[in-house]
Amino acid sequence: MSKKLILFLAIVFMISASAYAAEQYSLSGEVTFSGHEDIYLSIYTIETFPQYKKTLPPEPFVKKIKPNPEQIKAGRLSFTFSGIPKGTYCIIAFQDVDNNGKLTCDTWGMIEEVICSYKESGMVDFSGTNWNDVKFELDKDISGIIMKLD
Repeated sequence: MSKKLILFLAIVFMISASAYAAEQYSLSGEVTFSGHEDIYLSIYTIETFPQYKKTLPPEPFVKKIKPNPEQIKAGRLSFTFSGIPKGTYCIIAFQDVDNNGKLTCDTWGMIEEVICSYKESGMVDFSGTNWNDVKFELDKDISGIIMKLD
């Protein structure tokens, strides 16, 4: 991952955060899954969404969760993002099956790991995903999100 790209993403998020510092919200919910691999949850803006297959966003827009034995047995875990500025976002979850800390894609850009996204109107099929398929407005706290990685 290029240092310039990381710096660019950090600047975009800092500008977004400072512009809406007074209006911050939370996203919370649950991910269902099978297996024992780490789960990554990432929040993207329209500016950073084109990079979702290549890089994770900076803190606080990403969470890595290592499921504990109880969560593995139940096949579910809870998550919360706090202090997210008002705006238009998407949230993506993936199961890091190959344990490399990133979303793995083949040479044609096809995703090789279990992935899902939240959309207020329902689940998203990632076979032809674009920004309009996954975006939602964050202008209030959102809870009860269900994301399925099974």
